[in-house]
Amino acid sequence: MREHWSLLLDKPDQADKAAFFKGDAKTVTPEQTIERLRRIASVVVPPASREVFGNIAKHRNKMVHFVHAGEAGANGQEELEKVAEEQCAGWLALRTLLSEWPEFASYQRDIRQVSTKMERYRAYLRKAFEAKQPELQAHRRAGGRVIACPSCFFESVKVEKPHGSIADASCILCRFFHGSEIEVACPDPGCAERIIFTSGDGPPGACPTCSAQISKDYVSETLDTGEGVHKDNYFDHVSINCPSCSGYHTVIEHHNRYVCSECYDTSDTYGVCGYCSEGQLGGVPEHSSWVGCEFCEGNAGRHADD
Repeated sequence: MREHWSLLLDKPDQADKAAFFKGDAKTVTPEQTIERLRRIASVVVPPASREVFGNIAKHRNKMVHFVHAGEAGANGQEELEKVAEEQCAGWLALRTLLSEWPEFASYQRDIRQVSTKMERYRAYLRKAFEAKQPELQAHRRAGGRVIACPSCFFESVKVEKPHGSIADASCILCRFFHGSEIEVACPDPGCAERIIFTSGDGPPGACPTCSAQISKDYVSETLDTGEGVHKDNYFDHVSINCPSCSGYHTVIEHHNRYVCSECYDTSDTYGVCGYCSEGQLGGVPEHSSWVGCEFCEGNAGRHADD
């Protein structure tokens, strides 16, 4: 809508403004919407978010067609618990996107109200949370830590042994949050308070102890342990993009691991696209010279209209 109202239509070339604003128009599908946002508006919806939105859409379609396994049957309660997990994951994904898009700044009150209403779904997850207690306790006894999940809000995220300042963290309940816990020191040398945040929430804007400002640039510089670009490695250095947030050259090296300084997605590896020669966090598709990567269409794109 920010770009042009006709982009909300299935066929923009047949747009009729009067019909559109009367609500008499065939609108774009969710898949088309995500693709148009990426190609036209340079707005990226991460793959994990696309997947959970698709799962929720399937539930919606079942309800529209009057049949859903969660309404009846021996496994109805299990189905409801699964739907609740996906709803919590979907709201986390949507809430994260809304916080990044300035067009929704005036809707913060409504967003908070939806967050409050989402609390009702915790009732469906509580039984599953209780069943996970032995696994969580075993993790604690082994020296691990457990923190609250930014998606379902239960203390169900297992934090693994840190690698430098970054520790893998994943929720064993809703299973949507799979990221990392990151620790940096306060930028004020006189404070040096430990600042801990997850990749789901991102760093706070200021130190809670001394109120020193914490920027993404500061976090990036603190985490970056790579040697950087210099005259001896200029031709061998590979700049790495992030497919999760479409960050351009935002990936830095942290003790032989790689982390995006924008969304804090991490991986042990990266790949180089055979077509555009750009690095990509986590690797590139097989036959990338033909199919491309998240940032190019490959050779196939050049022959699409042939």
